[in-house]
Amino acid sequence: MRKATMHYVLDAIEGLVLLALVISGFTLWFALPEGSEIGKTVIFERQTWVQLHRWLAVALLIFFSTHIITHWTWIAYMTKSYFRKRKGE
Repeated sequence: MRKATMHYVLDAIEGLVLLALVISGFTLWFALPEGSEIGKTVIFERQTWVQLHRWLAVALLIFFSTHIITHWTWIAYMTKSYFRKRKGE
């Protein structure tokens, strides 16, 4: 697999997990607030949404870490480049 394709797939999955995390967070916040009797279920019970939200957060952390690892060379290069320019000013 080409490096660019790998980065695209990784970023796409990361974006989808982030979107799902946002949806589950807003569902817990607005539709199923803790202690509320209004809207006891929205597709799933509140506890299922909590578990889904937690696992999505773990998945996002894994994908974000992988993203940083795969871009580490670029991050290091840009950081060195930035500080070289700053010294010369």
